[in-house]
Amino acid sequence: MRQFRYMRRSGHVGHHVGYGRLSGSAVVAAAIVMGATGGPAVAGGDSSTPVACGARALTTAVAAASAGETLSLSRDCTYRLTAPYAMGDGLPAVDLKLTIRGNGATIVRAGNPTAAFRIFHVVSGGNLRLEDLTVRGGSAAGDGGGVLVDGGGKLTLSGVDVLHNTATNNGGGVAVSANATAVVRRGWLGFGNAAYGGALYSRGTLSVQGAELSRNHARTAGGALYLGAGDAFFYTSVLRRNTSAGRGGGVTDSGSAALEFSDSKIANNTAAGDEGGGIQNLSSLRLERTEVSGNVVGGTAGVGGGVYNSTAGAVLVLRDSQVLSNSANGDGTSRAGGVYNDGGRVTLDHSKVRDNASRVAPGGVYTTNAFTVLDSTVSRNTPTNCAGSPVIVAGCRD
Repeated sequence: MRQFRYMRRSGHVGHHVGYGRLSGSAVVAAAIVMGATGGPAVAGGDSSTPVACGARALTTAVAAASAGETLSLSRDCTYRLTAPYAMGDGLPAVDLKLTIRGNGATIVRAGNPTAAFRIFHVVSGGNLRLEDLTVRGGSAAGDGGGVLVDGGGKLTLSGVDVLHNTATNNGGGVAVSANATAVVRRGWLGFGNAAYGGALYSRGTLSVQGAELSRNHARTAGGALYLGAGDAFFYTSVLRRNTSAGRGGGVTDSGSAALEFSDSKIANNTAAGDEGGGIQNLSSLRLERTEVSGNVVGGTAGVGGGVYNSTAGAVLVLRDSQVLSNSANGDGTSRAGGVYNDGGRVTLDHSKVRDNASRVAPGGVYTTNAFTVLDSTVSRNTPTNCAGSPVIVAGCRD
């Protein structure tokens, strides 16, 4: 199994900013954004619009932006938003194609007693790209504490950290509505808090590559991720040290959602309730070259320390993957530290379920129906591998 190591980016990538080639009216507008009183500064053909270090300058620039424009923030500046631009939104809603190049800057809600508002809102027709930026401290009365993407909108995060954001409903960090799209490349979604999906909530189309989702909390389900509908794909990403007061310490895959992890790791997440320390799957889940390890379900009747797979429509496929060292440790009838399946379809393809533990047998795999097993093993689980399960997985020995 490949070794995983993820870390926050150690530096910022940016560009020297200037007015570049602008029309006369654009120069005037850019000068207002910069707060400049003299002539434009030219910076080697960079056609982005520079934004001075200040919340007013940022708000003005976003409100005045043209379709296809790039705003270039002041390097390492902290833009402190002290009041909402409109009800619930810290900045003007984005309804066109816009790129914001952060250059290591931070956009932050100034904190209590500042009124609650999210940072960004992408509405239908909007296409927002954020680069090399930190989005911090948003607080939404609804969905998307950091960023909300409405249906018909698109969001791209490239090297962006989304930290310490909260939502009363869905998506502490980012919420993606039905018929919306979000793409995450690199960056860290951390310390988010919501009822569903501490870091991410999606009912649209979601693609995540090379990102870390850690130390987020869900008050109901999906400590890091709650997928309510649509499709989501995670590649070379890690979800770790997330918690849920209910189900799905790391992930909840619900509704008609299709979720796939490839070359990723879901580790050390905890659900205080009864279903899925690492993953609660009620829909379609595929794990490819992915490790589910060190997760805990802690409820008194907790099941599925690693993976909980339930309902007749639930489909779970593990290919070249491992479910290891997970536990169901709640007082009472906690069982299936590895995989718990009640009525779903499960395929183990060149995969391993080992070193998992529970208070009540079996510690490895509990299932109400047969698995499809292809060159896979269930071994070294406590107190048993499969004994105590209504159906014994093919090839499993105690």
